[in-house]
Amino acid sequence: MNILITGGLGFIGGHFLTRIKDNNSFDKIIVFDKMTYASNYKRLKNIFEKKNFLLVKGDIASKSDVRRVFHAYKPNIVINFAAESHVDNSINKPDLFLDVNTKGTLNLLIEAKKLWINKNNVLKEFYKKSTFYQISTDEVFGSLSKTNSFDEKSPYSPNSPYSASKAGADHFVKAFHKTYNLPTIISYCSNNFGPYQNVEKLIPKIISCIKQNKDIPLYSDGSNIRDWIYVEDHCKAISLILEKGKPGKEYCIGGSNEMSNLEICKLILEIIDTLIPCKNNNKYMDKIKFVKDRKGHDFRYSLKTSKIFYDHKIFQNSSFKENLKFTVAHFLNLKLKNL
Repeated sequence: MNILITGGLGFIGGHFLTRIKDNNSFDKIIVFDKMTYASNYKRLKNIFEKKNFLLVKGDIASKSDVRRVFHAYKPNIVINFAAESHVDNSINKPDLFLDVNTKGTLNLLIEAKKLWINKNNVLKEFYKKSTFYQISTDEVFGSLSKTNSFDEKSPYSPNSPYSASKAGADHFVKAFHKTYNLPTIISYCSNNFGPYQNVEKLIPKIISCIKQNKDIPLYSDGSNIRDWIYVEDHCKAISLILEKGKPGKEYCIGGSNEMSNLEICKLILEIIDTLIPCKNNNKYMDKIKFVKDRKGHDFRYSLKTSKIFYDHKIFQNSSFKENLKFTVAHFLNLKLKNL
């Protein structure tokens, strides 16, 4: 059985590769990645010394690239991590997000259908256990007030070009399941954090600003609320869904750690102050600077975590504050025991 992992050199995809690096249940693990600024081959290169790991450079937005990798390796499972994901970039380049996130996903679906489904819309015998797994985001559901949470049945209401492009991709995934019986799964996840995240994201950006003695920009008054999940917990959930998930179903992976952007910033600065105390009576908090709000900035995201994850107790030993401290230490290049 072969598994195709798109965007495997990215932040979440890379952590998932690390998680499955000793998994011998796959004949080949094909990592298909465009190798953009957000890819991190350096930290993962040792994985490709393993005989069942292969790296293929390619772009899911390219029909020929996608066709080539499907024809060469005939994957039984596809996990689509590949995406342009920075909301600010999507505001400036919405066409790029359409091409990669929406059309790219469609390219993958088309080739999976060709490979797995016969002319009667039935899975071919060799692909009876196949799965097309789409990694989505809570942002497709839009914005919340201070109450309630999204779940798998929540209507889509994207507000940014990024979330619109992901919503479009998800709709194609659902359509291919309904129309062609393609075995698909979608999971929605909260904001991820952890080591090796790109500096454009909020948590590493805060730490980077402190390292460079720069002001920390926070949109508006910092009151926008996000739910945070440690990236390794997300990858545990993905593994469970691959094992136990049902075709045609969607799953919500929440972190149950809701904080305003100002609150998470202050917590990070408190952690930094315990690791590297601020000198000369200065305060890290003084580095926080409020800036003009992002266009169409969603106020709050919150996911009601799917029952499957509670049933299997995969998050019970995870500590948000300990994982955040470990993440901060990573970006400060400090050696801490992973608590």
